[in-house]
Amino acid sequence: MNKRDTGALLLILTILPVVQAHAQGSPCLSNPDTAATHAATVTRFVTLGDSSRLVQQGIPYRPAEGVAVVTDTVICRAIVTAYNGLSSPDAADISRAYVLTVGTTAYAMVGEKTPSVYAFFDTSYHWLAGFAKM
Repeated sequence: MNKRDTGALLLILTILPVVQAHAQGSPCLSNPDTAATHAATVTRFVTLGDSSRLVQQGIPYRPAEGVAVVTDTVICRAIVTAYNGLSSPDAADISRAYVLTVGTTAYAMVGEKTPSVYAFFDTSYHWLAGFAKM
């Protein structure tokens, strides 16, 4: 290994921990298999649920745009913050969640501590409803 190779290796080793730390600190959970499972569950909620109840709660019924996983850090952080603001005990607070768009007017989220509870928010991050997967 010559001097030039050593310098490149040092640069890579110096940058790598920073990239990993940033990924771990993201409020967006994004495991593809788990995210797909949550997207399928939310899709069932909004296509098989009572249309009038969903619309009354502000959740789109059978949204033409469908349900999609969000990986935007700003949106995930806003949803996590809104969710944490719903309860008073800090022990229930989360730092990461799976966040999904529901059409263009709502988000669904599944926190890291309660993988079978889905909280729905509007695009201004106001709570709409909560559903539990049975």
